[in-house]
Amino acid sequence: MHTASLRLAPGMAGMAGFQVAMAVPRASLQHHARHLQLQLLRRTPLLAHTTRYASTERPAPPKPRLLEKPDKFRPPSHPSRIRQKTRYSYGPELTQAQKTKRYPHMMPPEGTFMHWFLTNRTIHLWISLSILVSLVVGMWLSDFLYNTPYKDMLPPNSMFFSHPFSFIGRWMEVYDLHVAYVSAQTAEKRKQKVDDVKKRSAYRKAHGLDQEEGIFGGWTAKSDEDSKGPALMGSSPAESPIATETTIETAASKPKETAETYVDFDGKEQPVQKKWFGIF
Repeated sequence: MHTASLRLAPGMAGMAGFQVAMAVPRASLQHHARHLQLQLLRRTPLLAHTTRYASTERPAPPKPRLLEKPDKFRPPSHPSRIRQKTRYSYGPELTQAQKTKRYPHMMPPEGTFMHWFLTNRTIHLWISLSILVSLVVGMWLSDFLYNTPYKDMLPPNSMFFSHPFSFIGRWMEVYDLHVAYVSAQTAEKRKQKVDDVKKRSAYRKAHGLDQEEGIFGGWTAKSDEDSKGPALMGSSPAESPIATETTIETAASKPKETAETYVDFDGKEQPVQKKWFGIF
């Protein structure tokens, strides 16, 4: 019989750690391979097929947590028990060596001038108010020098060191003149506004537009007669200076038709549009 040489695969040879070589007839190659596998499994019991049998009994399900039934509705913001504040532990107090140890960009040590300067509230308040007051005085001085017409009457700055009282007195006199000038300008502007209001009132009276506005200055709700104006035909045609003689005659002849029309500023008759609630 012809024979052949058979070796294990590299994977199987690595696991078993040995090689098997023997003469195998060609007719029974499959049978010999099966026999070789059985021998290999006997020599390596760790690779033998093991069978695990599952338990037929199922574990009991976990019991649900039972909460105590509350006596009444308690929202999360009002619990039955007071919440305890979280306690934070910052460690032990610093030792003397740790207190004197210096690091870059740290505050100056206690007892020094820089520590007092940086932590004193009074001196910081004084500095802040001084800056604000100096800004206000600077703005007032620049505005005064820019708007006053008496700038030439101000004393020179060098006079403050030689004659300080005379310097301050001259400044006060010039400032009084400036205040009087501003007061006169303000009174003149108010007078012009009052005269303008009087002229408007006289114009409205001359043209029949004067109406009693009341204490609210005409901001109250107006009736249909006020909103239509004095030029409305049928209400008071004789008082309207815009209405012509022909319109007066037509108003007298056709009172019903003229009650629903009015004469505009161009002298044309226009139909009266009814308004809802005096607006639409």
